[in-house]
Amino acid sequence: MSSEPNVVPLSAFMHPRYWGTWVLIGFLRLLSLLPFRLLMIVGQGFGWVSYHLAKKRRRIAEVNIDLCFPELTAVERRSLVKKTVQENVLGFFESIYAWWGDAKQLRSQVDVSGLEHLEALKKQNKGAMLVGAHYSNLDLGGLLVSLFADVDVTYRRHNNPLFNQIIIRGRTPNFGRVLERSQLRDMIRRLKDGKVLWYAADQDYGRKHSVFAPFFGIEAATVNGTAKLAKMCHVPVLILGHQRQPNGRYLIDITPALEGFPSGNDRDDAARINTELEKQIRRYPAQYMWVHRRFKTRPEKVEPSFYR
Repeated sequence: MSSEPNVVPLSAFMHPRYWGTWVLIGFLRLLSLLPFRLLMIVGQGFGWVSYHLAKKRRRIAEVNIDLCFPELTAVERRSLVKKTVQENVLGFFESIYAWWGDAKQLRSQVDVSGLEHLEALKKQNKGAMLVGAHYSNLDLGGLLVSLFADVDVTYRRHNNPLFNQIIIRGRTPNFGRVLERSQLRDMIRRLKDGKVLWYAADQDYGRKHSVFAPFFGIEAATVNGTAKLAKMCHVPVLILGHQRQPNGRYLIDITPALEGFPSGNDRDDAARINTELEKQIRRYPAQYMWVHRRFKTRPEKVEPSFYR
């Protein structure tokens, strides 16, 4: 693991300011020892409690869902908010399993669609971008994908350096490379070497690296790195979805490569990615991270925030 450049020895985090984080990590590590089904039951319980206590996140979800699902009644939207908070908490418990559990135990619970698209590219020794979104089961979804395909992943550094290391260490054994989103040269090198790069394209990183394009009908700051990397490395872009189905099984869905992408028009390309991701999210809308401020950056700087 030490060969992974983003891994730092945990001995670097012995300062008292990290003691609280160590206690939390110890608690999570103990939870990870539970059988998966029992862990999910515990997660459901925490999800119910969080809906009533996590008022800030619940409010963000309310704003996002009101904006993105105007076709629903007020009662339906409130129900979706409740389920969203619960699903996101359950997704965190799935992450606990992803960091410390054994993925092979879940292989029989996974349905995969579209794997042949990646396998065809692999036979051609051709790299590809596998573009996904921040679904609630982000880490577990990655773990499950790694059972069927060799992929590299990108990530955004966690604000807590120690917790960031725990996340990296949880992901590193399952992927070819775990790359921080600023490691652009490494991404380019890996893609040109015929690797598959999993790239999440749905978070608001501000104006500098984004264009505004519709997402659920709302103008949203959308990263333009997807099209730029695809063009620079001459690789196809496929869309990835991973959801927990009502029967408890997991679905991994990989689309064929997008035809005519990139087009050369940054807004059109961003809008197309958003549209494709929206299709995946609408399958199980509560399993998307609506608790994040997806629309925090507005097209006009003077435009008031949706999250006041």
